Amino acid sequence: MLLMTLIIVAVLIAAFILMSTEQVHHINRAAVAMVCGVIVWIIYLLNGSDFVQLMHEGEYHDFLAGATPSVEAVKVFVAEHVVTKYIAEACSVILFLIATNTILEVLHNNGVFDSLIDWLRMRSSRKFLWVISLLTFTISANVDNLTTVVLMMSLITQIVSSHYQRVIYACAIMIATSMGGCFTAIGDMTSVMLWVHDVITPSAYAAGLFLPAFATMCVFNILIGSKLHGRVELYSALSRFNGDDSSLAAWQKVMLLVLGIAGLWFIPSFHAITQLPPFLGALSVLALVWAVEGLCNLERNGNVLMVQRHYFRTTEFIGMRLILYFLGITLCIGALVECGALNFVGNWLEHNINNVYIYGVTVGFLSSVLDNVPLMMTGMNLFPMDMMKGSTSEFAQNGIYWQLLSFCCACGGCLLFIGTMAGQATLEVEHIRFKWYIRHYLWRALVAWLAGMLVFWLTH
Repeated sequence: MLLMTLIIVAVLIAAFILMSTEQVHHINRAAVAMVCGVIVWIIYLLNGSDFVQLMHEGEYHDFLAGATPSVEAVKVFVAEHVVTKYIAEACSVILFLIATNTILEVLHNNGVFDSLIDWLRMRSSRKFLWVISLLTFTISANVDNLTTVVLMMSLITQIVSSHYQRVIYACAIMIATSMGGCFTAIGDMTSVMLWVHDVITPSAYAAGLFLPAFATMCVFNILIGSKLHGRVELYSALSRFNGDDSSLAAWQKVMLLVLGIAGLWFIPSFHAITQLPPFLGALSVLALVWAVEGLCNLERNGNVLMVQRHYFRTTEFIGMRLILYFLGITLCIGALVECGALNFVGNWLEHNINNVYIYGVTVGFLSSVLDNVPLMMTGMNLFPMDMMKGSTSEFAQNGIYWQLLSFCCACGGCLLFIGTMAGQATLEVEHIRFKWYIRHYLWRALVAWLAGMLVFWLTH
């Protein structure tokens, strides 16, 4: 059993390295995650009887119901009672992301954000930096990071003509996206995972992370503001999709925007009231937004004309890639849990280190070179949640470990930009050279993270 466990760990480490170096070998990380997710479960089945007896002895005994244990019985038990649990968890997050991202797409495809392009055409380069960061921070708190980056980069590429200035704003957008995404339960897939696993509640989570996240963004903006001088170099004329002759009225766009944002913030309340999975609330909000959008577009015959938008085609591909990637990662971490490796590591850490700040900082630095999604899932499964009612443990519901883990994963993923899919998308869109980024911005991101950690420590 030990040999099989070591093989599974070795395969996963190799896969994480491949996924994090996608820009070097150009192998799609979603493909790596899916292949690795299948391979590790095949390896798991080679010694399935021992693993099942280790982790699910009672359940397996009930499953057999007096029958004789066999290899076939183990395979059926793993297929029906072990693997499906992780697929169900992944689907809960995936359906939530599909619904929330589609809400944003509906708003964008109806021109709700077009007025931002005119509003953002300001002259002061430093004022533009703060405005674009605050706007990104707000949007990312409601929608996942990758979608927010695609939206904001599509806006600034239509406004700012200078590549040098766009690179600076792109870095600010990336930091603001990560910080906005990490402080709400619906802001990123990592925080959604925490919520789905019921280790956090949305209100307590946001209250604990807002100040550290906001401070990190502000410190980074102060540090890079020195590189901006004079005015924003704007395009002399706007060039964007302008809909057809029957575009929505201003009041209809405002109505859709209010409905979409209010609906997203209603999702935690829906879950608290009904105790139903969060994705059901997200799907309900999407259905309502779609119904109102359909009424507003009766003259345009639905969405046929609006799918011409470049943003729609881009996010459709990225969204499918993200779904497959997340599903593969969930299968990978699931195998790591079921072989007992994470239990062993968690027990060792608890008896030899027992300091959540060391855990968080370590995961953050690993997130700078490895992908933060698998590291977040690994950190979540290292320690069981303290279920004792009224417990003030660091691992209780809303304990500081879960908040620190999310915050450090978000900050760490920004250090080199390769730790998140959103960061890699930012590098690719603006063709930012990796060495140039390290020389000019790595230390600024690190100082901002340390400032955020200080605020986290003072507030907890």
